[in-house]
Amino acid sequence: MYERCLNEAERILASDKDVIIAVKKVWAEVHKQGRKQGFEIPTLADFTALLEGDARFEFIPSLDENGEPPDMSARDDSPQEEELENLGFYSGDRVKLRSVELTPEVIGNLIRRKVDKTMDALTRAWERRPEGDQETEDQLLDILAKTQKLQREVKSTFSKDKMKQLEDALQPAGKKNDTAKSKTKPLKKKPHTAPKKPKAKKTATRTRVKKTRRT
Repeated sequence: MYERCLNEAERILASDKDVIIAVKKVWAEVHKQGRKQGFEIPTLADFTALLEGDARFEFIPSLDENGEPPDMSARDDSPQEEELENLGFYSGDRVKLRSVELTPEVIGNLIRRKVDKTMDALTRAWERRPEGDQETEDQLLDILAKTQKLQREVKSTFSKDKMKQLEDALQPAGKKNDTAKSKTKPLKKKPHTAPKKPKAKKTATRTRVKKTRRT
């Protein structure tokens, strides 16, 4: 019944660079496509259950500080929550495609994008800060400074070169050898040539001239 809905979810996940995405965000995108294309959309709760039961998806439940599922009855639907979602920050369960491998490079790129997105959101909040509220300005400046420092540390720690080195180090020994062999260029054999014949030595002939004395 909802196969088209799940196919659309698979397409959205495959095209998103974040790899691990909030279920609510995927559901919202599928909802938009459903209205455009005219297919039925389940509720968020039913959509979550569908993802959990489909082998194409890897479901990552949201847990509280005690490692327990959060109380859905206490869900925050405040204007602040809506504003955060408009900025791209969603709470709740996550989902990824099971076919996508979480390599160190993929995880590094994911963390860098998240920190960059947070920095962009804080910069916009600073531009829209209320005038004459020194306490709010001080708080925002402090958060901006800490996030900027984190951004520099993340870029250094999760640089592309370091992630590639880590990925190579985590490869199984057999795979490493295969990779090394593929990078080693085979030596080119020189074409076989027949040995050259030694040149014959030239012998100089001296003609002895008898000197005759004149008498």
